[in-house]
Amino acid sequence: MLPLPHGRWLLAVGWVLVALIVYGSLAPSLPSVGVSISDKLQHALGYFLLMIWFAGLYPRRQHWMLAVGFLLLGALLEVAQGTLTASREMDVRDLGANAAGIIVGYVLAGFGLANWARRMEAWLTRRR
Repeated sequence: MLPLPHGRWLLAVGWVLVALIVYGSLAPSLPSVGVSISDKLQHALGYFLLMIWFAGLYPRRQHWMLAVGFLLLGALLEVAQGTLTASREMDVRDLGANAAGIIVGYVLAGFGLANWARRMEAWLTRRR
């Protein structure tokens, strides 16, 4: 992990995001917030967020490992939906949407979006 003053807190938030993805993938039904968003877009955005969040916490040379890990998480959750739940079903298109979000996040992280944590830390320390 990068040496960030608030790195442990940011990592904890990241794990909360992972837990929310797991819950959202395995829960019988999710509460509606009044906005209709495509299921595939939800998958892509969720995994994009995971990729960008964790890319901000780890050095660039480890981003590919994050991408592979998130892809495996998505695949395992799809299998779990098909085998462990009665109200959800496995859909390879969901895995494709996950992969799309991860790839876009990986590419944008390489173009500088991964610096969000350093910029935030610099902003926080300047304000003191």
